[in-house]
Amino acid sequence: MWFIIDVGAVKDYPVSPMLSRLASLKFEHKLGIAVFVCTVSAYALLLVLGRRWRKGFEAKGITYWDAPKGDRIGELMRGVWEPRKVSLLYGLAYFSNGYVRSTYSLWIPLFLLNVVGVSTFEAALFVGLMYFSWSWKMFIGFVADGVPIPWRGRRYRRLPWFVLTGILYALGILVILMGDIETAPVWTVTFPAVVAVLAAGAFYDMAADSYAVDVTPPDYHARVLGSVSTAGQSIGSALAAIVPLYLIGVGGYKLVFVVAGFTGLTSLFFLTAREPELESERVFSRRAIAFTFTEKTVVLAALVMFARSFTPQKITAPLGGMFTFTIREVISADPSMVSVLGLAATLAGLPGALLGGSVSDKYGHKKTFIASSVAFAFAGLLWATMSKGAIVWFTVVAMLSSFLERFWTGTIYGLMADATPLALSSTVYQMYMSWAWIGNIPASILIGYLLSFNLGVTALVTSALTAAVLILGSQIRPYEAGKATKV
Repeated sequence: MWFIIDVGAVKDYPVSPMLSRLASLKFEHKLGIAVFVCTVSAYALLLVLGRRWRKGFEAKGITYWDAPKGDRIGELMRGVWEPRKVSLLYGLAYFSNGYVRSTYSLWIPLFLLNVVGVSTFEAALFVGLMYFSWSWKMFIGFVADGVPIPWRGRRYRRLPWFVLTGILYALGILVILMGDIETAPVWTVTFPAVVAVLAAGAFYDMAADSYAVDVTPPDYHARVLGSVSTAGQSIGSALAAIVPLYLIGVGGYKLVFVVAGFTGLTSLFFLTAREPELESERVFSRRAIAFTFTEKTVVLAALVMFARSFTPQKITAPLGGMFTFTIREVISADPSMVSVLGLAATLAGLPGALLGGSVSDKYGHKKTFIASSVAFAFAGLLWATMSKGAIVWFTVVAMLSSFLERFWTGTIYGLMADATPLALSSTVYQMYMSWAWIGNIPASILIGYLLSFNLGVTALVTSALTAAVLILGSQIRPYEAGKATKV
């Protein structure tokens, strides 16, 4: 009969090889696919719910703000906006961010290539995957926004996470201290140990970003979330290019990675911060979801962060994750060369970080973003002119690229803060950041493949892909629930 199933035919159906192929993928590839699927699914669910709820609110004439948006934002910032303290604490968070990430981005590849002896492709894959915990920050942020912790008559959304961050860093440090990473298997021992510390960094980053978005007025977005963050990150990154040289001689690579973990304990200084009261506009609610996830700007902002992973910043900035591979392509990857060039590039990025935010706040976040995107793309093309052994030219191009990358990044972070609502400051801002880390995995694989040809091809392709960031970012607009009234 027609409804009797031919089992043999089912076995030969094209879906079967596809499933078999997925099942045969390495763990690290499955992990990347899982992060991508979960993030997209979460957004899709919030979009469906948001559309349904928004129709209901609009039918009843309900809007997001009960008072003019600009005036109400000013009222909500009053009493919690302490420019010096907020800038100092946020700068400390990103100092740790820069030190930890640069230490791991610069020295993990060197450790894997020179000490463990893995291939360039495997080392590139390791670097791309070691930050996988950062890809889940949206979901951590969702919990932080939606489940405030009661304490002595108040509810807190940020301070408890700084405490948890300190605990996680302490645990991560112990994991590295107890393991023998120099002789242990790469994927079963070294990888989990590295991920433990970087996961603590993800918590710190999420909590600090959320606090900064909560208390910073829109007119200071680029200076605080752009300049302060990138400047603090640059200082930490500069030290990460110098200090490990001494530490390797004292206690090997293990000491390098443990000292990086200790910088994360600065998270406990945030316990002195003043967290805002949970007024109606700051409360996680159906209305916040409805007037946020239905907006095109939110999708565009997430795609900007994803596309940014494929630009020259991946190979030309010490914090990009693959700067060591670029050095190796042109010169060599010995520790002293990595340290000197990493330091030169990082120090050149510091004035760019400081200027990017102030210029962006003064002349407009979007205008400055567009101009700096074009400039950074042209700087990326200079890497196609690089020849073997060209140390002087390498240093000049690396410093120029780093200056423009830090400037450009400051303008992007200002736009991301503009496109974030107060009620979902952790969920939405971390969703944007998560898309950057999701992009990190395929970008690392793509760039590892392109580098197998040469640096020139890699520079041309990544510079061309900067156009995608420019086009997407130029379409960002203010929306009702978003924090900014202009971009």
